[in-house]
Amino acid sequence: METLAELKKRLFSDGELSTSDIEQLKEAMFDGGMTMGKGEFLFDLKDSVNHKKVAVEFKQLFVDAISALLLEDEESPGEIDDSEAKWLRAKIQSTGELDDFDKALLKNLKERAINYPSILNYKHSITRKFEKCLYFSRYLTLLAVFGSLLAAIALFVKGSIIVFDALVEFFHTFNTPEYESMLEMFVSSVDVFLFGMVLVIFGVGIYELFITKIDPVLQKVDGRPSWMQISNVDDLKSSLGKVILMVLIVTFFKHSIEVEYGNVNELLKLGFGIVLIALALFITSKSHHN
Repeated sequence: METLAELKKRLFSDGELSTSDIEQLKEAMFDGGMTMGKGEFLFDLKDSVNHKKVAVEFKQLFVDAISALLLEDEESPGEIDDSEAKWLRAKIQSTGELDDFDKALLKNLKERAINYPSILNYKHSITRKFEKCLYFSRYLTLLAVFGSLLAAIALFVKGSIIVFDALVEFFHTFNTPEYESMLEMFVSSVDVFLFGMVLVIFGVGIYELFITKIDPVLQKVDGRPSWMQISNVDDLKSSLGKVILMVLIVTFFKHSIEVEYGNVNELLKLGFGIVLIALALFITSKSHHN
């Protein structure tokens, strides 16, 4: 009778498996129990031989032998542990697709094993390629990141120009008691800066959510500002909401100094607006503490 080494050499050279070969192979596999080396040999043999020249009994031998290797070991009898699942997934995935032998093996394991690791839910190569493309589509969000940052730069430049114009106004009206125009310009600059901050937070948040965490920020966890602690969409919405609220408050203030209050109704409207702003700030503060 041929030894396992001799049988390996002959079967790999022939590329064929007759019924008598299957009988010898079966005896060699189960003599002394299945080992990982025998399992590797069966997978290599299955992937190298011509399936059209293989006896039909080889499929059943392959399924029984690999199932015994995984389910009849002393470490995890009846179960497929993590190392076994990873090994099986690697052997199946080496060819890039499931053949009839692999499908029969996985079906048998589902029926016999106590557990069935999710890693063995093998997907077709086309599905995996599509999912890979789908995953890389997240880089489309870079358009939003760059767009928001460019818009933020434009707003910061615009705000700086407004501040410069306000300073020019200050020196021109230094000896006059009028300051409303200058005050309005400074408030407008704050409004522009705040909206620029919204765009920066949005750009950074989108990058961290969809692309990757920012390394310089991770290296200084203790100094990480709260607006950059974005782990999900809710955190991003919360950070944006707070800054947008400040934008609305500054906008309200800017319009309030432009209005001429000629009667009691207009003063009441101003007071009502102030109360609403205070209420909004109170609710925001409570939600932040919670």
